[in-house]
Amino acid sequence: MIAIATGAAVTILGLFSNTALGFGCSPFSMINGWKNLSPNSMMESGGMMSSMMNDSPKDVIIKVVSSQQVSVGKDSQVTLLVLDRNTGQPMTGTQVSLGLEEGAPMSTMNMIGSMFDAEELGEGKYVAKFSVDKPGYYTLHVHIIPSGKSMHSMMSNHMDVGIIAK
Repeated sequence: MIAIATGAAVTILGLFSNTALGFGCSPFSMINGWKNLSPNSMMESGGMMSSMMNDSPKDVIIKVVSSQQVSVGKDSQVTLLVLDRNTGQPMTGTQVSLGLEEGAPMSTMNMIGSMFDAEELGEGKYVAKFSVDKPGYYTLHVHIIPSGKSMHSMMSNHMDVGIIAK
């Protein structure tokens, strides 16, 4: 009975404090954090999504080695080169997970389909295969999980690639 009463008191106090048990997750702290955001601030450098991902990949270098222009309604592909940031050597056996968004990065949140993996070609090259059904600007979100690293490392090894569909 004492445990239930204590739990209820902690919950109620957490709702009326700036933090609940030091986690910073009370409704008031959430509202205070959100009320200062501009409509585009999630996409700006100080936004939440931007802070979740590094500005440049931590463990890898990602280079686009093909055209970034694709044809509407046709099977398209973009080839990427993934290099070890420390050695500069091509990385093989990495997981390259991709997401395709209509519009500029994190602007529309209109993801086309679910995330998919690139096909490894060898010597650090990976190909992203996809198709789009209308002309415009798209963002290919590239997430790298180096061999031996956890899935969490994909947030530290991210790069957005602009795609033009004509």
